[in-house]
Amino acid sequence: MPDTVSKTDNFLKAIEKYAEKQRNQIESEAEDFKKRELSKAEDEGLKEAYTLIQRKMAGINNQIASDLSKAEGESRKKIFIRRKEIFEEVFEKAKNKLIDFTKTDKYLSSLEKSTRLIAEKLNADDVIILVSKNDLQYQDKIAKAFGRNCEIKESDNISVGGIMGISHKLGLLIDETLDTGLEEQHEWFYTHSGLSVTD
Repeated sequence: MPDTVSKTDNFLKAIEKYAEKQRNQIESEAEDFKKRELSKAEDEGLKEAYTLIQRKMAGINNQIASDLSKAEGESRKKIFIRRKEIFEEVFEKAKNKLIDFTKTDKYLSSLEKSTRLIAEKLNADDVIILVSKNDLQYQDKIAKAFGRNCEIKESDNISVGGIMGISHKLGLLIDETLDTGLEEQHEWFYTHSGLSVTD
């Protein structure tokens, strides 16, 4: 019987050893599986994180570009407004200087000279001379400078000064007004002032 017990013990030990080996193998495989799955999960997590980071970076870049574009647009708008203000200030000062000029003796000489020029160019008997309300006081001197019959009228279109002649027979209008001269300087000023808004 002792032989049988010894054989049984050996058999049980062999089973235990085999079970231990199997358990170790299963644990090792489980550990390997766990490592592979963790590695795969980490890779997927990294890919997702990378994708998320890329999306976030694209969103940030788009926001920055949008903010820069908006800021640039606002700056250009401010520059445009300031340019317009400068333009208006310059021409308001120029207009005031011209108005001051209309109160001098030199202005009357200039008005008479313009009248003679109109008389030369409008050689007709239907000439109408247009002047500002303030220049109606020079009506006699204008008529004398014209040298022949003409009709002198006030024009609402002349606010600063100067003179305009019209002949319907000739189909001509000659504009020697300070208003038109000032207006013609607008384009010159835009072209030559250096106050342009560029890209």
